[in-house]
Amino acid sequence: MFEIGMDISTLEETERLGGRFYDDGVESPLLDILKKYGTSSIRLRLWNDPFSADGAGYGAGTCGIDAVLRTARRAVEYGMNWMLDFHYSDFWADPARQLVPKAWQGYDIEKLEAAVYEYTRDILKKCRDEGLYPAYTQIGNEITNGLLWPVGKVIYDEETGKPLCHVNLMRIIKAGGNAARESGDTKIIYHLERSGDNERYRSWFDAAVKADAPFDIIGVSYYPHWHGAMEGVRLNLEDVSKRYDKDVMIVETSFPFTLKHYSGKPDINLVINEGMLPPDGEPEPYPFSIEGQRKFTADIAAMARSITRCRGLYYWEPAWLALSGSTWSTPEARKYMDEEHKQGGNEWANQCLFDYEGNVLPAIKELAE
Repeated sequence: MFEIGMDISTLEETERLGGRFYDDGVESPLLDILKKYGTSSIRLRLWNDPFSADGAGYGAGTCGIDAVLRTARRAVEYGMNWMLDFHYSDFWADPARQLVPKAWQGYDIEKLEAAVYEYTRDILKKCRDEGLYPAYTQIGNEITNGLLWPVGKVIYDEETGKPLCHVNLMRIIKAGGNAARESGDTKIIYHLERSGDNERYRSWFDAAVKADAPFDIIGVSYYPHWHGAMEGVRLNLEDVSKRYDKDVMIVETSFPFTLKHYSGKPDINLVINEGMLPPDGEPEPYPFSIEGQRKFTADIAAMARSITRCRGLYYWEPAWLALSGSTWSTPEARKYMDEEHKQGGNEWANQCLFDYEGNVLPAIKELAE
C-alpha cells in the first residue's frame, strides 16, 4: 500500500483558535476533506514534556502524549492509520537542535539508553492500551546529526563530510528501536534530512546496520529549498532501498503557495519568504505561487510512486492556519530552547494546502491517484 499522509500535529490547537476549513466554499471538518482527497495516514509528533514548570504549553500543538492520542483517535475513526514521531525532546528536534528533555538532563550514555528504551516502551504500551497502536514509529526526528545532544551528537569532518563517530547515536536509536520492535508490529523508521546526499545516507545507515539497530523503513524529509533537485532524492532513495533491502518513505515535504505574509505586514515570520527570491525573480521550475505549489505536489507524488520500494508520501503541516495565537513557540518554549532572542508567530502558514482563509488549494487534489 502507498500511503498518502498528512502531519496534522497542530490540528487540535488550530481548531481551538478558531480555524475552519472549506472545500469549494463548503465548511467541512479537516479530516473529511483529507479523506476525500486520498489521505490514508496521519503523522503526529510527540514531545516528552512540552510545558513549563508552571504548566504553560510550548505551542505548535503542545504535542504531549494526551494531545497526540486525541488526534490519533479521530484519524482512526476515519479509517486512517497513523505514524508516531518520537522527537525525544520537550520541543522541536531537527538538524539545528536536539535538546535533551528536562527530565533527562545530565544523563550519560548509559542512562540515556535506558531512558529512551523505557520511554519508547511505555508510550507504545499506552497506545496499545488505548486501542491506538501506530502503524509506523519514528525513532527520532531528522537525526542525520544525531539526537539528545551533546551525548548523541554526530560530528562530521569539515573537509570530507564524513562522520567522525556514530557510536553514541547508534546506541540510542538501537535502544528505541528494540523497544518498538518488542512492542509489536509497528514499522520502525529512522528519519534523516539532506535527502539528496547519498554519501551521507550510506555512511549513516552503514553504521546503523553495523550496530544491529532494528528498522524497517528509511524516512526522509524533502524540502527543495534546502535539499536540492528532486532527481537527486529519487536516485538516493532508489540506491539506499536496494543497498539495505528496505522500504523508503518521504515523511516530510511541503511547498509555498505564496510569499506574501498573511498579516499584510512586512514578512517577519515565514520560514520561506520574499527575501529568498533569486535576483532574477522566482525560481524554476516551481514558482512560489498556487500553481507552483500544485506542480511541485504533482511531481513529488509521481516521483515517490515511481520508486520501487517507496511506501508513502507525507505532507508536513498542511492545515497549520495563520490565526491569532498560532505560534511555532511560546515565550516559555523559547526560554527552554535558549532562543529568547527569537519571535513567535506562525512561520508555516504559506506552505499549507489551504489558503490563509482555510480554503482548499489545488495542490491537495494532486495527491490522490
